[in-house]
Amino acid sequence: MDSAQTRIRIAASTGWVLLGNVVPMLAALAAVPWFLQRLGQERFGVLSLVWVVVGYFSFLDMGLGRAVTVAVAPYRLPGAGPGASAGDGLLHERDILGAASALLGGVGLGICALLAVALALWGLPINMSSEQLRQEATYAVWVMLPGIPLLLLSSILRGHLEGAGAFRPLNLLRTPTGVLLVLGPCLTALFTPSLVWACAAILLVRAANLLVLIQLVAREMSLRLRELVRTLLFGGHLVWLRRLLSFGSWATVSNLVGPVIVYIDRFVIAAMLTASAVAAYSVPFDVVSRLPVIVASLCSVLLPELARFSARSDPGSPHAAGGTARHMVRQSTIASALVVVALVVMAMIAAPTALLWWLGADFANQSTAVTQVLLLAFGVNAMAQIPFTALQACGHARAVALVHLLEILPYVGLVIWAVGSYGLLGAAWAWTLRGILDYAALAWLWRKVHTQSR
Repeated sequence: MDSAQTRIRIAASTGWVLLGNVVPMLAALAAVPWFLQRLGQERFGVLSLVWVVVGYFSFLDMGLGRAVTVAVAPYRLPGAGPGASAGDGLLHERDILGAASALLGGVGLGICALLAVALALWGLPINMSSEQLRQEATYAVWVMLPGIPLLLLSSILRGHLEGAGAFRPLNLLRTPTGVLLVLGPCLTALFTPSLVWACAAILLVRAANLLVLIQLVAREMSLRLRELVRTLLFGGHLVWLRRLLSFGSWATVSNLVGPVIVYIDRFVIAAMLTASAVAAYSVPFDVVSRLPVIVASLCSVLLPELARFSARSDPGSPHAAGGTARHMVRQSTIASALVVVALVVMAMIAAPTALLWWLGADFANQSTAVTQVLLLAFGVNAMAQIPFTALQACGHARAVALVHLLEILPYVGLVIWAVGSYGLLGAAWAWTLRGILDYAALAWLWRKVHTQSR
């Protein structure tokens, strides 16, 4: 397939991923005023923390979501239809899915048990205005716990669909699922402000999403539903388990450290300030964190493409595949930089008026400066996703993990000092500084790999 066809395929796939990201994002933004009105700022702050906790543990997939994508991609013919595996790829794909699901099923149940014990012994470490609200928040976390294994299993199935290039059906599911994850709590808030019912609605949507993912993967692999279920339950292969873990072990380090880096500032704010301050910070943070969505959509498509080039590299002649990968990364970086810079500048100018119109004068006064600093931070973070994806796709997950390990302790110390000294604005500047250093390190590593391959 020539380069023009490859660009068209990548652009089309990126468009589908972007749809699956943007529509739920818009739904979440539209729901914020409703949540603040019906739940109150304190309950909404707690709900955002519950989402963070469950979302964090969903990243503990031992890197197997991305590992499945990288493992499946070389067996797939780009642009081909369902079941179009190269050679005996279908057998390997079943082994890959079985090994990953067996491992993550156990991990998910183990995480649920550990969290349940911790919750029963120590409760929630959050400052709240009343004991009744603390109890309600505790019950809400109990309801959300079963969602962790559902998320982990879903990550495997999504990884397979991305590795197979099935971005269209995947994001036709992801779009309504993302909307329903917001719409469900909105409907429960219409009748009761209880966090328990809001979390129950989220859990129901997660379960339905997993069932549909199973059906999509079965159809994409041209398998009967019961054959795929049997594969997920009993199809593990030790050889593939070792291969997946060789990639996933280092990716797991990034998955463990990355969410801590992303969300530690909220918990520092909750401990040092108030739950209401968490809402004042998390709302602009969550809005601005959507900024990298365009680059993230592109990177979701680049990962299997770069993995295919890496697998096809001839050790005796690395320049063809390696040169194509380098060219793809370079072009993606230039295009992404143009879009990101334009978005950041426009958003920084519009932030004061937008916040005033959206959430009112009181909230805008608290969050305008924080939003503008975070826009700069997430602009840099968006660009860092390209060398991050390229390094993992080409087998350098270890280098990425070591960068994240070196970042975490200095960043935690910086956040604690910044929040104590400068409040919410200090947390935003701490995140910005970390993002700049992270991008510089990853870009340098990719350049080093580029030079060595030459």
